Amino acid sequence: MDRKVSWILKELGLWKTLMVVMILRLPFDSLNAILGANLLERFLRLIQTKGRDELPSAFWTFLLFTVLLFAYNATVWSLISVKANLLLHRKLREKILQSMLDRNGQEMEQYSAGDWITRINADADRTAGYLMEPLNLMHAAIATCNLIVSFVILVMLNVTMLAFTLLVMVPFFILSSIVIIRKVPYYKRNAQEAYAAYTNWMEPVANAGETIRIFDGEDIALEKIEETSLKIMAENRKAHKLGAWSMFFNVLSGTFGYLLLLLMGNSMMGTGIRDFAQLMKITQYRGQMMLGVMCVNNCINRMKTNLTGAERVYEVLATGEGEQ
Repeated sequence: MDRKVSWILKELGLWKTLMVVMILRLPFDSLNAILGANLLERFLRLIQTKGRDELPSAFWTFLLFTVLLFAYNATVWSLISVKANLLLHRKLREKILQSMLDRNGQEMEQYSAGDWITRINADADRTAGYLMEPLNLMHAAIATCNLIVSFVILVMLNVTMLAFTLLVMVPFFILSSIVIIRKVPYYKRNAQEAYAAYTNWMEPVANAGETIRIFDGEDIALEKIEETSLKIMAENRKAHKLGAWSMFFNVLSGTFGYLLLLLMGNSMMGTGIRDFAQLMKITQYRGQMMLGVMCVNNCINRMKTNLTGAERVYEVLATGEGEQ
């Protein structure tokens, strides 16, 4: 978690709440992966040994565990996580508004009207998005837990498969998650600042359009609106382009992983792997590792995007507290 986001959480008094929600949601993907891998292995082994009589009991057992697991996740999501998310949004906006009310006129003029509107709306949403909305900090933690659990199980099942999986996975992860998207926050911050300028020009056009026309200022206002609008689009396009390249290398990593599996699977039968059922179980955990890496990668991309909003919120709250 970024230091500034951590500071905001402590200021809101929601640090412990977020940690509780994260701990409660953390095991779902890992348990679901373990359940799915063992289910596949069990069914394939029963089919191989022609144990048809045991198939119904195995099916109902796994169905029961699946229902319980998803019921747990739905309960945590609906009763705790959603309420915590709404509480975060409310407290964040209240804190920014209070920071505005505590300032004198000179301090208020530090930011333009459009800047204040952007910070209390879009930037507050980005800050909450960094923490709890899909493909951000919460999902990055869940995917990381699943990745670690799958890694440990693969160590016990087949070290060779794990080594080749890491060989394919790590370089692509570094390239897509660290090298390619390092400038995304810079472009997103430029877009947010341009949006504030856009709001500053739109407000007089909406509220004093007749006056602007009387003084022949319509062309100037429209020109400025077009200029800021094009800048927003240009900066967002740069960020989206980097995100697309990051996703491309994610997909490439997964494709290479499956090709590697096809090359290795047959040669490993009878040596590191005793039968087809165990091979399928191992591939499930290998797939979970790849899925975990791709999810973490996407989360890092989204977190870097939303961090621009969190930094602007921190800027307001910290100056209000006299910390900057």
